[in-house]
Amino acid sequence: MQEALAREQLAAEPVPPVAAVPKGYTSGGKRLSIVNIKPIETLNDGIHDTDNNAFMTLQDPTVALEGFPLDRRLQINWVKALDMGLIEPRANLTGTGEMLVMNMDIVMKNTKDMPYVRFPHLQHTKWLDCSNCHPNIFLPQEHANDISMNKVLRGEYCGVCHDKVAFSLFTCERCHSVPHATSGKWW
Repeated sequence: MQEALAREQLAAEPVPPVAAVPKGYTSGGKRLSIVNIKPIETLNDGIHDTDNNAFMTLQDPTVALEGFPLDRRLQINWVKALDMGLIEPRANLTGTGEMLVMNMDIVMKNTKDMPYVRFPHLQHTKWLDCSNCHPNIFLPQEHANDISMNKVLRGEYCGVCHDKVAFSLFTCERCHSVPHATSGKWW
């Protein structure tokens, strides 16, 4: 019931013009779809134990994420946040390990008239261990993964993370970033 009340309250709030969109909102007046930023006191979501005294020691996401860079969909651009030093992912829980950072791009050319897809290992390995993706999501071998946009949209391959905990699949230009002779001008 409290969640329904919060939704009604959010719906009743006026939507500011795009230039004045507050942190945590998209231009349509909805909360960010990926990080779903909510003030800590509204997190009565069945996951957080709001009756526990330690609950209020959690950092308020609306404060923690204030000033983070946004993409054109007004969602947090985590790669820019990483590059700006706003976040420092740990290699392990204790923070004692080191990341195996790989500066190796893979260009996927089975994109028909769309620009080719550039997969940057660098941005991924700055905060993910190889075992997050290999071998369960991607076989680490050339031409071993039958990736298609249909599969990605169904939550396979890149879609395991993107549109869930990583940027939206509908910022096409972030992946389809390598023009070729028949790709024309997309963005």
